[in-house]
Amino acid sequence: MAGKTHRMERHRAEGSDRWASETRRTRCPLCQSPIDVEGGERAVEVNCWSCGLKFTHEPFTPAEAAFPVSARACPAGPLERWLSGEPIQPHHVGTRVQLTRWCRRRPWLAASLAIALVVLVGTAGGGIAAWSVSAARLARTERSRHEAHEARRQAEARAQAQAQRVAAGEAKAAEETARRLEAEQRREEAVRLLRQAEKRLAAAERERDEAQQRARRELADQLSAEAEAYLVNRPLYSVLLAGEALRSIQGEEQPLPAETTQILRDGLARVGGIELTGHEGAIQALAITPCGRWLVTGSLDTTVRLWDLAETDPDAGSRVLKGHEARVTAVGVSPSGRWLVTAGLDARAICWDLHAAEPEKSGRVLCGHGGRINALAFCPEGRHLVTAGGCFEADDNTARLWDLAASDPAAAPIVLRGHGKPILSVVVSGDGRWVATAGEDRTIRLYDLFARHPAAEQIVLRGHEGWVGALAVTPDGRRLVSGSFDGTVRLWDLTSPQPPLEPAVLRGHQGWVSCVSVSRCGRWLASGSFDKTVRLYDLSAEDPAASVHVLSGHEGRVRTAVFSPDSRLLATGSFDRTVRVWDLADPDPAIGAAVLRGHEGPINTLAISPDSRYLATGSGDSFGARDSVVRLWDLSVEGLIDTARRTAVRRLAEKERRQLLLRAAQRSEPLR
Repeated sequence: MAGKTHRMERHRAEGSDRWASETRRTRCPLCQSPIDVEGGERAVEVNCWSCGLKFTHEPFTPAEAAFPVSARACPAGPLERWLSGEPIQPHHVGTRVQLTRWCRRRPWLAASLAIALVVLVGTAGGGIAAWSVSAARLARTERSRHEAHEARRQAEARAQAQAQRVAAGEAKAAEETARRLEAEQRREEAVRLLRQAEKRLAAAERERDEAQQRARRELADQLSAEAEAYLVNRPLYSVLLAGEALRSIQGEEQPLPAETTQILRDGLARVGGIELTGHEGAIQALAITPCGRWLVTGSLDTTVRLWDLAETDPDAGSRVLKGHEARVTAVGVSPSGRWLVTAGLDARAICWDLHAAEPEKSGRVLCGHGGRINALAFCPEGRHLVTAGGCFEADDNTARLWDLAASDPAAAPIVLRGHGKPILSVVVSGDGRWVATAGEDRTIRLYDLFARHPAAEQIVLRGHEGWVGALAVTPDGRRLVSGSFDGTVRLWDLTSPQPPLEPAVLRGHQGWVSCVSVSRCGRWLASGSFDKTVRLYDLSAEDPAASVHVLSGHEGRVRTAVFSPDSRLLATGSFDRTVRVWDLADPDPAIGAAVLRGHEGPINTLAISPDSRYLATGSGDSFGARDSVVRLWDLSVEGLIDTARRTAVRRLAEKERRQLLLRAAQRSEPLR
C-alpha cells in the first residue's frame, strides 16, 4: 500500500512536469503542425506557421493533463466554422511541406538530387574551406595592411612630430647661431676697440718712455758736462756726477756714452780709485791666481805681495813674501793655483805654497842659475816649471826645468842649453810638449819635453834679425808666435815634424816689437811696438797679414799687452803712463778705446782676473818720479759706477752730495 502510494505521488509529479512542458507547445487544429506558445496560464492568439490558421490557445490544467488530447474539447474545424458562418482562411502549405510531398511523389529523383546535393555540398565544402583559408589569409593580409597602414600613419605622425621638433631645433639653432654671431661681432668689436686702446696706451707709454728717456739723457748730458768741468779742479765732484750720469741711463738699450765713462775713469784716477799701496819700489810683475782671489805683485823693493781681491777693500791688508835679495822680475802661478813662483835678479826662484795657512812661510828656494832670471813659465800639468835668464858676466844663458812634485825640486833640474846670449822670454805649448826660449842671440830654441833627453834634442828657429824679446803660443799648441826688435812678428808651425825654416812673417810695425799676446779663443793675435801702435791680427783668416786692425792712440812706446780670459777685451800699457782697453766685440776695435790714467810712470805689467772683471796695472819709475802703487780697475760699467758711488760716499758728506746733484739737475733743460 505504501509502494502504491509512492508510485501515485511520483506519477503526479511526472504529470505535473509534463504539463509544465506541454504548456509551452500546441498543435494547429487544422494541419496539426506543432507551434510554440508563450503565455503561461492565460489564453493566447496563435497563427499557424504552416496553414496560416488563427486560433485561440487556452492552457489546460494539470487535471486535464491525465486525459488524452482526443478526449479534450477541440475547437471547431473549418467545416463547423463554415457551417456556423465564421470566415475560413485559405490553407497555406509551406515550402517544407511542399518539398516533403514532392519527395514522396518522386522518390528516385529526390534521391538523385540528394546525392547531387551531397556532392555539391562536399565540393562546396572544399571550396568553402579553400575560400575560408583564402579569406583568413586575406583577413590576415588586410589586417597586416591595416596594421602597416596604421604603423605608417603613426610613423608619419612621429616623423611629422620629429620634423616639427627638428624644425623647432633648427629654428632654435638658427636663433642661437644668430645670437652667437652677434656676440662674436660684439666680441670682435670689443677686441678691436681693446686693440685700439692698447695701441693708444702703448703709444702713450712709448711717448712717456721716450720723454723719460730724453729727460734722463738730458740729465745725463748735463751731469756729464758738470763732471767734465769739475775734472781738473775738483775730481771728486767729477767722479760723483759722472757716476750718477751713467746710473741715470743704465739699463737702456742704447750703449752708455764712452765720453762719460772716460770722464769717470779719469776722475777715479785723479782721486785714487782702487789703489793698492805698500810697495816701496816700482812694480815689475803681476799675476792673478786662477781662482781670482789673490793678486800677486813683484817689485823693485825685492818683495812680493799678496792682495786678497775677495775683500771689500783689498788695500786694507796684504801679505808680504820676503826672500829675494834683489828686485823681482817675474811671477807666475801654476794652473792648479797652488804654487806661486817668483824670480829676480838674484838668480833665484822661490816656490810658495798658496794653500798653506801662512804662504809667506812656505817658500822653497830653487838655486842653480848663474845670472838673473828674466822669465818663467809653468807646464800645463802644473808640476813642472821652466825658468830662463842669463847675463854676460856669468856666461849662464840657460833655461832650467824643475819638478815641483819632487821632495827637493832644486836637487836635479834639467838644464836646457844652447843660447849664446841671455834668454828674454820662455813659453810652454798647450800640449806640454814644447818649451820655447828666445833671447838676445836672435834665435828661438824648441826643446821636446817628450824626448828622452830634452836638452840634447832641440830645434833652432832662425830668421829674426834682432833680439827676440816676446813669445806666445796659440791655445791649441799648433803655432808659436815670436816678436823681435827687427819689427816683425813670425808664426811658426809646431805640428810638422820639423818646423819650417820660413815661417809666416807679419810685417807692418815701424819699431821694435816689445810684446805679443794670443787670445784664449785662439782667434786674435796682438803685437805691441815701439812705434806706439798695436796691431791686431785675425788668426782665423786665411791670410792673417791681410786682416789686421791698427790700434792707434798711445803717445808712447807700447810695453805690454794682455787679453781678457773671455777674449772680448784687449788691454795695452804704454810708456805714456796710460792703459787702453779695446773692445774686440766692436766691428772696428780701433774706435773708442777706454783710457785708464793715473800712473806716474811707464806701464810695465798688466793682469786681468779670470772673470774678466778686474784689471791690475803696475808701472815703473820715470824721470825721477816714483810710482809704487798698484791700481785695480773695474772693467765692467756696473762695477765702475759702484766704485764711483763708494768713493763719493766715503769722501763726500751726504748733504754736499745732494746739493751738488740738485744744482746739476736744475740746470737740465727738461727739468726746467
